[in-house]
Amino acid sequence: MKTLVFFGSARKKGHTKDLLNMVLKDLNGEVEIVDAYRTEISPCIDCRYCWENRGCSINDYMQKVYPKIDEADNIIFASPLYFNNVPGPLKSIIDRCQVYWASRKRKQEKNIKDKNALLLICGGAPSYNNQFLAIELVLKGILKDLNAELVGNIYVPNTDKVSVLENKNVLKKASELGLKLKNLYND
Repeated sequence: MKTLVFFGSARKKGHTKDLLNMVLKDLNGEVEIVDAYRTEISPCIDCRYCWENRGCSINDYMQKVYPKIDEADNIIFASPLYFNNVPGPLKSIIDRCQVYWASRKRKQEKNIKDKNALLLICGGAPSYNNQFLAIELVLKGILKDLNAELVGNIYVPNTDKVSVLENKNVLKKASELGLKLKNLYND
């Protein structure tokens, strides 16, 4: 089982990383983390190369990420909430996945296998109505293009006041989601 994580936090050891580690601790197989802040991936330049060709015209680390996406059994997006959305470096990665949308649009789908997906989002602000709606819509959209079915999520508000490591409900759900992914491949 191969799990590909898109990690969108500027903080290497913050709440988002703690939440991710809780989910990964019981997961078997290979885990690779693409760290949006510490990986050289340029934003999409809307050159539309992918509209007519397979792949992307920009030659950077994303060229190594595409095969990892294709081979993954699981995709996890782990991100803080920045003004109701993903941080810029993670958005650049998402935008560079335009190649998957474009291949479907051209009816030349890449042979991308079915995947399972998790969304792990931490927000510093206290909980408020629809706090995670915009980020969820963005991430569900990219999951569709990556042929990934969302099998679970954890959205944690108020991390400016309460650490995810102090939240027993979050700890329990994180463990359950990690085991759920593991068990999907043990059946």
